[in-house]
Amino acid sequence: MIEIKADEDLHLALQALDYWVRVRRHHHPSATAKLSAEATSDLERFGYFPGKTLRPDAPLLYLVAPALRIHPATEIVLRYISPDVDWTLIALDERWREKIRVVFRKRREK
Repeated sequence: MIEIKADEDLHLALQALDYWVRVRRHHHPSATAKLSAEATSDLERFGYFPGKTLRPDAPLLYLVAPALRIHPATEIVLRYISPDVDWTLIALDERWREKIRVVFRKRREK
């Protein structure tokens, strides 16, 4: 999943984490479906990604913003996110509207 911001936003990491938690919850079968042999995720039941088999892994989380628009607190907040969340912060060149060019990437330390 990708969270994209064009301007500086203190809430980038936490908003992305909120979406990640929601996607993760809908990706795994509910407690009642687990009892059934045909356990499916909410995503499958409601017709998302038809014809595709979803991997059981946790979703990957990408946070994308122009390099000079990443709030200084973003990396501090990311340090406190659970190691279960595989995140990558991607900083784009400020001229991203003309051409997408990655300036740097930072991944969760394992």
